[in-house]
Amino acid sequence: MGLSPKEQIIDQINKSETILLCVSKNPNGDALGSALGFYTALKKLGKKTDIVSPTAILEKFSFMPSSELITHKLEGARDYIFSVDIKKDKLQQLRYEVEENKLKIFITAKNGDLNEKKTSLESSKFKYDLIIILGTSDLENLGTVYDDNSELFYDIPVVNIDNNPSNEFFGKINLVDVTMSSTSEIVHNIISELDEKLFNENISTNLLTGIISKTESFQNKNTTPKSFMTAAALISKGANKENIIRYLYKTKSISVLKIMGTIMSNLKYNSQYKLGWSIVGKDDFERTNTIPENLNLVVSELANSSPEFNLLLILYKNNGAVNGIINCTEKMDYSDLRKLFKGQIEENQIFFRADETELDLAEKEVLKKIKEYEDNLKMKI
Repeated sequence: MGLSPKEQIIDQINKSETILLCVSKNPNGDALGSALGFYTALKKLGKKTDIVSPTAILEKFSFMPSSELITHKLEGARDYIFSVDIKKDKLQQLRYEVEENKLKIFITAKNGDLNEKKTSLESSKFKYDLIIILGTSDLENLGTVYDDNSELFYDIPVVNIDNNPSNEFFGKINLVDVTMSSTSEIVHNIISELDEKLFNENISTNLLTGIISKTESFQNKNTTPKSFMTAAALISKGANKENIIRYLYKTKSISVLKIMGTIMSNLKYNSQYKLGWSIVGKDDFERTNTIPENLNLVVSELANSSPEFNLLLILYKNNGAVNGIINCTEKMDYSDLRKLFKGQIEENQIFFRADETELDLAEKEVLKKIKEYEDNLKMKI
């Protein structure tokens, strides 16, 4: 009988020396909690570990232990070696210059000319021997981390850990458990199997942050009895629940409150489709001193506070294009809707770019597509 995915992951971790942890663009609290908790546990095991996200994390998550160690670009993942056979042609001088963004290496042979056939440029192995990707439905959600280093993800074994049903099972090992309330809960189980003694205050706080964030403080329908048991175990191991609640729910910047108010004041509603939508213009970001990256969590909070919404749509202008976020309040497979907009799914939100470049035209186009999608869905039922 073969090893289970969890057993395979533990086996890979035990065999590895240098591990890369990845989370998606605009990571949510669960992705960050699972990654940061895993990071500290792996370091305690003596593993060389890096953690990367293609975008900056939101300020509300900056309290999480080790969050300052998250990088946003992979550097030095491998070395390139320029080799010269000097068995016969001894070298007299070696120097380099940088000119017009080009590195020029000058080699002077001691006797005669240097034979070009005796020089070569080759790449060494990547410094990582394992990649663990957390709370990410597909590789494209890794943004520039994947785009700029695609060869790395093909050469090195990839472990994919998630609880989202839209996950595309892109890893060599896939631990996608939709019965779990969060990715952080899955990581808690893995760390427990590795060594129960690894847990400390920082690991426990990060994992509990992920669980509380994903379950909306144990209030959404995905919360299970196991979620409460895991949370209790983490609190007993030192997790700072009061700190987590304060930063996640009781502390909101004036800027975030202002953009939330703007969205609500512009909100429109179609009762037939249980669809709410709002438009955020460039001047709204400037006036409230916010950025587009603030929107996904604001939208999620608004949707969860209004149970009459099945879908909540936000359209906004960014870098000359109209972008959209569709928050799907029901935990179900919205992959067909994602394909319709050629977007990406993160948690229960679809991120996409509209075909139209003006907000008013994009609003008409997107609403038409959503209504047609909902009508077709009802016909299938």
